[in-house]
Amino acid sequence: MKMLILKRIGPPTIALILFVLGWELAVRLLSFSPLILPGPYVVLCVLWGRMGYLVTHAGITLGESVSGFLLGGTVAILLAVIFQFSDRLERALYPYVIAFKAIPLVALAPLVTVWCGTGIFSKVVLASVISFFPVLVNAVVGMQSLAIESLDLMTTWSASQWQVLIKLRIPNALPSIFAGMKISATFAVIGSVVAEFVGSQSGIGYVIKSSSYYLDTDLTFAAIIVSALIGLLFFGAVVLLERMVVFWHPKAQAGTSEQGNTLGGLL
Repeated sequence: MKMLILKRIGPPTIALILFVLGWELAVRLLSFSPLILPGPYVVLCVLWGRMGYLVTHAGITLGESVSGFLLGGTVAILLAVIFQFSDRLERALYPYVIAFKAIPLVALAPLVTVWCGTGIFSKVVLASVISFFPVLVNAVVGMQSLAIESLDLMTTWSASQWQVLIKLRIPNALPSIFAGMKISATFAVIGSVVAEFVGSQSGIGYVIKSSSYYLDTDLTFAAIIVSALIGLLFFGAVVLLERMVVFWHPKAQAGTSEQGNTLGGLL
């Protein structure tokens, strides 16, 4: 068991140590100004010294991200279910869903802020928008990727469309849905942070924007690290949820992916 844990957390830990050492050496050997690139020790001191401040804003960003993730994921799954009952509707809407995904997030953020205000709702909306697409695509693919034999068997038993959906399509789609949810978990954090850039007085995005404006580069780096940690923990939570819900699937038992293995070992 210990060897398995070491195998999982060893490579990322070594990579992190090498990265930090390379960062420190670059700062010392190339004599970067602290305003441009502070050393990792300085950033760590800021993380420790302003932990309460950063945790408070991180909690706000995490709340926005989770809310947007749940909203976007729920709408995506419902739309994927509707597509199973109407091929015409899928053919009509799917191209526009893809086109909407191609719109840059930074272009949507100002509009969403104008429409929804500078409060938490605009952050939740933007997080839900960016979370929507990966879940929808994976849910549609999972629900339509059925073995012909299984579908023929349900037809032989005179199963209704709802019965096929509940007993066959959704269980078959769960691994794919969770794959989309793991992508959306990190996307939701990005959406919240970008929305906080545009208009906010709180959240990690606000900390990054305000600290960079005042050339407080140490705090900027610390806030960026906290943002990455939020995404990492959110991703890990989805991996653990997948293991509980889709426990019967081989990939879930194996950790769903190499990233899932690593996070599973850490968590």
